[in-house]
Amino acid sequence: MGVIFVTGLSGVGKTSVLQRLENEGYDVVDTDDHGYTKKVATGEGEEIVWDEEEISHLIERKRHTHLILSGCYSNQGKFYKSFEYVVLLEAPLDVMLGRVNKRNTNPYGKHPVERKEIIGNFTHVLPKLRAGADVVIDTSKVSISETADRLKSLMILAHQVRI
Repeated sequence: MGVIFVTGLSGVGKTSVLQRLENEGYDVVDTDDHGYTKKVATGEGEEIVWDEEEISHLIERKRHTHLILSGCYSNQGKFYKSFEYVVLLEAPLDVMLGRVNKRNTNPYGKHPVERKEIIGNFTHVLPKLRAGADVVIDTSKVSISETADRLKSLMILAHQVRI
């Protein structure tokens, strides 16, 4: 049992994979959508980060079941030791931007300022995400179904390790 954390930049397929797993009955929490974030002041304005108290409570409540948690926030690394696996979903920049442009589930990335942010994150944030990941899946090379199957395999491994 345990928590698998799925991270990645906009347009890599996190939401699609989570929806597939949730439809199959898995316990999934996309922290973008469930009130697990808050705004904090930074030297450059405001930033949305995980609400660390809420994330801690969520992880503790789900510790003895399987949970697939998802998000991409600057303070997520503080929780990496709480996860059985940190899984990075990634794709080439042109694929990410194309997916963002086509999606209708989330408007983020359609405005030029947001697209510029995605490009900057690809250059500056993605290397940090790779460095912290246990598993990296290039979603331009595998289907949503194959990605979901890989996550289910990791849940089985996490369970076997705890037995």
